[in-house]
Parts: sequence; C-alpha cells; structure tokens
Amino acid sequence: MNHSHSELKAQKEKIINGSPKLKIIAPCKIDMGILRLTSSLEKHYEHQFDEIQSGICFFIPASGSGSRMFDFLQTELNEPVLKNRIKTKEFLGNIRDFAFYMNLQITQKEKLHSLMNTEDCIDFLLKSSNDGVGLQNMPKALVPFHAYAQGIRSAFIEHLSQGVLLHKKGVNFHFTIQRIHKDAFKKALVDYESKTKLKDVAFSFQDPDTDAFVFDKDMEPLSVNDSLLRRPSGHGALLQNLNSIKDQYILIKNIDNVQHNDKAASGLKVWKLLCGVLHAAKQELIKISNSSDYNSLLNFNEKYGLFSKDQIEKAHDSSELQKLINRPLRICGMVLNEGKAGGGPFFVELEGSISKQIVEGVQVLGEEQSKVFEAGSHFNPVMMAIDTFDMNGVKFDLKEFSNEHQYFVVEKNYNGQKITFVERPGLWNGSMFHWNTLFIEIPSSSFTPVKTILDLLKDPHLSS
Repeated sequence: MNHSHSELKAQKEKIINGSPKLKIIAPCKIDMGILRLTSSLEKHYEHQFDEIQSGICFFIPASGSGSRMFDFLQTELNEPVLKNRIKTKEFLGNIRDFAFYMNLQITQKEKLHSLMNTEDCIDFLLKSSNDGVGLQNMPKALVPFHAYAQGIRSAFIEHLSQGVLLHKKGVNFHFTIQRIHKDAFKKALVDYESKTKLKDVAFSFQDPDTDAFVFDKDMEPLSVNDSLLRRPSGHGALLQNLNSIKDQYILIKNIDNVQHNDKAASGLKVWKLLCGVLHAAKQELIKISNSSDYNSLLNFNEKYGLFSKDQIEKAHDSSELQKLINRPLRICGMVLNEGKAGGGPFFVELEGSISKQIVEGVQVLGEEQSKVFEAGSHFNPVMMAIDTFDMNGVKFDLKEFSNEHQYFVVEKNYNGQKITFVERPGLWNGSMFHWNTLFIEIPSSSFTPVKTILDLLKDPHLSS
C-alpha cells in the first residue's frame, strides 16, 4: 500500500470518527488565566521590548482569496425581492468611499457609471472579463484597503508600512501565499521597496503534500479528471512554514487585521507589549532553568500565571521542572468577546493534565460543555508573540509540540454537492497544544478584521 492509500484510509477513519472534542474545565478570565497589565507594567514591558537587539519577524498567513469579501453580493443578487439587497445597496451607495474605487482608471470609472443595472455593476467590479476590475480574482492581501493623499495601500503594503515602525533595529516579514499569486506579490513588493527601505521579506507556500483528500456523502473519495480531489488542510498545515523561520521572536497576525495608519497606534503598542512580555518572561525562565530552583518557579508563576496548579505541582521534581519550562513560549493577546464567532482562551483537561488552550466551538460537545464555552469572556484575535528557541538558544522542532489528534472534520459544498475532508490541527489550537501559553488582555481597538468589503467603511479603516 503506498503512502497515498494509507493516508486516504487514515483520513476516512478520522471523518467517520468526527472532530475530536476537548474537556474544557473553565474559561480563562482576568486574573484567572488572563493578565491585565497596569499602565506602569505596560511602560515596563515596552522598555523590555526596546531591549531586544534583533531577531523579530512577522509571520502573516496571506493565502486567502479576496472573493470571500464579496460573497454577500452574489448571495443578495439571487434574492427574488429587490428590497432584500440591503448590503448590496450599501456597497454601491458608498462606492466612492472605497480605496479600490479611488484606484480605478478614469475609463473604468466611466464604464462603471454607464452601467444601468445592479447586476452589471457587480459583474464589472468582480470579474476580469470585458475589461472588468477583477476584485474577486485578487488575493485578499492585494485588495486596496486604505486611501492616503499619496496613494492607495493594500493590506499587504499596510502591514509592511506599519511593521517597519515597530522596532529601531527593523523587523523581518514572512507571508504565506498561493503560488499562483507570487508574481503579483513580488511586483507589489518591488514597487513599495522603491520608496521604503525594508529588511528581509520572504514568501512561502502551503505544501501541497499536506492537502486533504475529499470525500462525498457516501464517504467515497471524490475524483476530478481521473485524479483524487484534494483541498488545503487549514492553517495548521502552515506549521512547517513557521518551523522554517530562523528568527527567535515571531509575531503572528491575520492579513485582514490591519488599521488605517492614522489609527494604527493601538495595534503597534500591543505588539510591543506582547513581545516585551515574551522577552522578559523568557529571560526569567532561562535563570530558572539554570538553577532548577522550585521557589523561583513559584515566584515566576505568581507574577505571570503561565502554568496551571497541576503543572506546578508536578514540577517539584527537577527533571519535570526542566521539561515544563523548556517548551516553545507564546504570549497571546485576547480581546473582550463582543459576539464575534471564533475561539477563545480556556483551561482544558486532557489525560489528567490541565493546560491553557485556545478552543474553537467545534471542539466542544454537549450542553454542559457548551455552557462553559459560552461563559467565556474573551476572544482570540490571532495576535501572538512566540519564542521558538530553547533555553540554550537552539531552535525547537515545533512538530514535536503539536497534538496531532486535535484535527478538524470540515464540511463544504463543491459544485452543488456536500464534501467532507480533514483539516490539520489548527496552527494556534492543536498545533501549539504542548506550548507554554500566556494570555494577556489587549484593547478591542487593535482588532479590526475585514471579513467583508463593507468593513472598510468602519472608522478604523478611514483617515482621521
């Protein structure tokens, strides 16, 4: 049996068994798993950030398609009653306020305004045929986001322009993108670099060997043109991309969470705080590792709350203490939950051990567990600073700290039929399951995702 057949069988068994569930004990809250920094501590950790000499890199998954930002338009165009097209009317009614409109050529604007009905306008903007704008064919990272007097910035350029302001020594960037868009990203980078000095900007691709096999409703593998259909297996497949980065401190964020530069101060401060805490905590852990002093570990944990009581108890033994602290370290920003869908911070029990994890709703089973999940006070905006080096300055192999049993079973539609496939453990879920984790409350103003194009009409994406 070759590798493909054995993997096919294994993925089929995972789908039959369903997404594994976690036993959540309690939500993390302020002073119970989540730190809230005082103003004096914020100043302290900003100073700690300034002490970092080098080795900072942004890791930004940017393979998402821009078409998702416009899905509501296609949905509403299928509405039989015109008055139900509320979002479409908002979109077209504010068309001149979008950065992509300001970026259109004069002839394109004239063509757009000459069109007589809604369907033709949407087709012209989304599709590339008939000299259309082709917004739905762009990667999300290259869709124009923000307007300035000196020009238009995409999310990609906005991340670069704000990132360079973060540290006096400069930072590196690593974007994961789709291979078909490599030339477009390279061109955008060259155009930007002609105006601004950057350190290293790297691109990588999700390994196609990590793609999942697709199964139909009868649990048979789906074939297209005599080849087994495969789909990217989620952001957990990027663990090996993350594993390749040589910088010690890596800042992970989503491509669509970026503000207009006039509103970027809050987000930049958050990165300094998260990275400052990371640097300070790591230096203290190195001292504890060198001394193997249990009381020092207790004092450290009183200050940071990094470890659960269960983990601290086991660390009485010197070898267990070393095993506990010598893991990849992540400092995760958490915002107050204001009804956004997604994961959050929880205490989780697995095989008799309690740890802090970022848990998604699909990992929760039963009414009682759902009540615990819904009682969570904070939401994961994917803003985390991580250190992937051990106490001796040697790079960890991050695969050794993943929990491969925390995969996701996903259902989608493909050409009108239901398909199912397996996503690898989420990058900040199962893929980081055995990391040391610290949650810190950060302001909601630092979390301004663009899930639909209409989000760009909100204040964080407009000039002052």
